[in-house]
Amino acid sequence: MSQAVAKLGEEIIEEAKAEAQRRLAKAEEEAKKIVEAARAEAGRLVEEAKAKAVEEVSLIERRRLSEARRKAALKILEEKNKLVAEAFKKAYSQLKNLKFEAYSQSITRLLEASIPSIASEEVQVWLNKRDLERQNRLLKNVKLPKGVKLTVAEKPLETIGGFVLTSPDGKIKLDQTFEVRLQHVEKLLRKELSKILFA
Repeated sequence: MSQAVAKLGEEIIEEAKAEAQRRLAKAEEEAKKIVEAARAEAGRLVEEAKAKAVEEVSLIERRRLSEARRKAALKILEEKNKLVAEAFKKAYSQLKNLKFEAYSQSITRLLEASIPSIASEEVQVWLNKRDLERQNRLLKNVKLPKGVKLTVAEKPLETIGGFVLTSPDGKIKLDQTFEVRLQHVEKLLRKELSKILFA
């Protein structure tokens, strides 16, 4: 009987060892799977992080490029505006210092083209102080439309040149001073520059 008990004890121990081996093998298999899954997840996270980093770097590069382009466009605009301003400064200076003959011809042509716009039998012309002093020489060659009388206002205009025409009641006014004409041209030129720059 004691031999049978001993044998039974051995069998139980063997069975326990085998069960322990099975459980250990199963635990190792599960551990291996967990490690592989963790490696795969870590790899996925690394790839995700790389992709995100590449995307962020790309976004930063695009922002920098966009900012550089904007700054370059502003610099070009600034330079073009300086050039336009210089050109108009020169134009003002040249108009201010026009020789009388060229100035007189310009005023004559401009008056002849402008007087009909007032649509009145009597038109008043306003001149600067210098032109008031030489009005007879300045206006002597102006060909007026039939039935239209041109009178010269006594009060001088503050302008480098050109004139203002008004109807007798002052309701109709046409400003043909050099400043106004140049401002109009400057607006058009700046508009064209904007189209070129921002097209």
